Amino acid sequence: MATAARKPRAQTPDQRDLEQFLYREAMLLDRKQWDEWLELFTDDGYYWVPLFAEQTNPLEHTSLFYEDRVLMQMRIDRLRHPRAFSQEPPTLTSHVVSGVMLESFDEASGECVVRSSFHLLEFRRDEQRIFGGVATFTLAPAGDSFKIKLKRVDLINAGGVHEPLQLFI
Repeated sequence: MATAARKPRAQTPDQRDLEQFLYREAMLLDRKQWDEWLELFTDDGYYWVPLFAEQTNPLEHTSLFYEDRVLMQMRIDRLRHPRAFSQEPPTLTSHVVSGVMLESFDEASGECVVRSSFHLLEFRRDEQRIFGGVATFTLAPAGDSFKIKLKRVDLINAGGVHEPLQLFI
């Protein structure tokens, strides 16, 4: 009697691999390597910045950003446009990622939820802005790395008054 072949269970991701993936994602943002950054997302991936930390659904409440790949690409194209006033002179950023933690791991799918703290320093026209908060990533396995299914950014000052956000956090 033949037994059904079992799909091997995914291994829990290595902490260093998770950290390196998040550090690379931040580096791509700081270097404005938008195409490489967008390639980190799955085809059905989302970038979400809720207006309030308690938000559980991006479709039922206002968000600062809720973008699929098409909207992310549109923003990238707008930022690259030669007449993009919001980027003349270009905005400089520095992301600091810390406290990377694996929150959950699904052995069957290999998907994991990873959480990190961050600080973002943004500089443009002799003005600095500082953002901080928690980023939560839902990651799917992709070869020997990962792809982002969801990047949720909870800013501690999301509800505050500030100039419009142009770049990805």
